[in-house]
Amino acid sequence: MIAVTAEQLPGDPAPKAGISVTGLGIGSSLVNVWRIADGKRKPVRGARRITMNDASFVTDWDVPTNRSVVYEVEVLSGPGGPARATAESLVVEAASSWLMDPFVPQTAMPILGQRKQNGDVYLRGPALSALEYSADTSIFNIMGDNEPIGLFGQRMAEKGLDLSMGTRSAEENKRLKNLLLSTSSFLFRPGPELAGVELEGSMFILNPTAVQVPIDTLWGGEITWWDFKADTVKAPTLKVLTATFTYGDVKIMFTTYGQKQAAMAGRTYLDDLKNPLG
Repeated sequence: MIAVTAEQLPGDPAPKAGISVTGLGIGSSLVNVWRIADGKRKPVRGARRITMNDASFVTDWDVPTNRSVVYEVEVLSGPGGPARATAESLVVEAASSWLMDPFVPQTAMPILGQRKQNGDVYLRGPALSALEYSADTSIFNIMGDNEPIGLFGQRMAEKGLDLSMGTRSAEENKRLKNLLLSTSSFLFRPGPELAGVELEGSMFILNPTAVQVPIDTLWGGEITWWDFKADTVKAPTLKVLTATFTYGDVKIMFTTYGQKQAAMAGRTYLDDLKNPLG
């Protein structure tokens, strides 16, 4: 019988959850791991349609903090057939907000709602002072009628999210700068100080421009501000296609190009990349 347990994992570089799956049965099982938080059910990044054998362990680096999270395992196929199992509710605690490259957890940095000491990276006054929720709309005039037709689309998630930051530490500013220059895609997880803003616990954001403002560093100080605005987007995924066959393998199997064409009749280019031997 399938069993699922979830726990907060200790250690750096950032808060994370571990999901243990057991009882799948000997043999390959095709599995989805879902996370339910903030009233939404989303797949754990990197754990959709994955193969497990009897038991497995998944680390969720995107887990929302300081709120209830429930993990669900959905077995699509396997020795025991389709099935579902749910873990008990989990709360991953964190004392601050976190910003990181979603593909490199080691870049994670704690972000405080207000500065407590010089080594902190903190949100400045303008941060989160306004939240924009836009929708695509179009208006078409009708000949002979003074009321036009209005068409509208889905209202989008937060846009122009202001996460302007500051630091009074040259060392922490260097870390923050390295993070901001390394990518335009970020994972932001708001901490307990931002609970009143009612943001989702796990936000993937795109930032086209980050502006560094050295307040007093030119005359020996360490105060640096960063103007940082971003739009909320879906979680990024990384897909890599690797060759498992060499040209030599294909040459051994086929003497002429005509033989290769005959073997690939009715198949797509991607089919050929996955299995060029037919």
